[in-house]
Amino acid sequence: HVFILPLNTFKINYIIGIMIHETAVIDGKAVLGENVSVGAYAVIEAGVRVGSGTTVSAGAHLKGATTVGENCFIGIGAIIGEAPQMFGSTENVGRVVIGNNNIIREYVTIHTSTAPQRATTLGDNNFLMGFAHIAHDCRLGSNVVICNGALLAGYVQAADRAFISGNVVVHQFVRIGRLAMVGGLSRVNQDIPPFMMVVGDSRVWGLNIVGLRRAGMSSKERNHIKKAHDLLYRKNLSQKHALVEMEKIDSPLVKEITVFILSSQRGMCG
Repeated sequence: HVFILPLNTFKINYIIGIMIHETAVIDGKAVLGENVSVGAYAVIEAGVRVGSGTTVSAGAHLKGATTVGENCFIGIGAIIGEAPQMFGSTENVGRVVIGNNNIIREYVTIHTSTAPQRATTLGDNNFLMGFAHIAHDCRLGSNVVICNGALLAGYVQAADRAFISGNVVVHQFVRIGRLAMVGGLSRVNQDIPPFMMVVGDSRVWGLNIVGLRRAGMSSKERNHIKKAHDLLYRKNLSQKHALVEMEKIDSPLVKEITVFILSSQRGMCG
């Protein structure tokens, strides 16, 4: 049984395998793929596209120009596609684009971008735990973990396999490098280089050793990264001098750190 508004424009009935609770409200201009499941009292507004095999749990609300990929899970009460939280405007003109195989747990909020030519984006295989917030124009890579209650302000970027622990707050425009880790309750107001671990008030305390091992990096690769870390944070060198010394290390991973630092606009965590 389906309850939809408006009934005369509803076309999703004809997609094979779709399962919609009778109390769900789905606009006739929404598009759902095959084998989509929509729970009780969920709302899917016009313009939303949901990929095959995705589950939209009870009370979730999808709106705006939102695209959700295949085989995603959207938890109870999640809100995806709401307008950015900005003074003086509630207009929703942006987009949200979410890839495949993402787990978005209960009461997560994801806001659209501030302009239609941009999008708030998530790659594939990300895990967003309960009550996390992804603000306008954020860009998440793939295999990113964001734990309970973490807050990402506007324009934050988190590269592949970044790990953001519980109740972390991240300042707008901050970039979090690949395989970086942020410890619980930290506040981050500057960029985090790839592979580093930040704890507390924007301070690098070491390497994300567990993450590097899980990513399959060899001991040689980890040693190269450790040398770069020591040059940046243990040798009392200026950043310019540290980068010169890092150029002597023959490693594409160290090169990745160097390129990240040179492209920073906010500066590095200390």
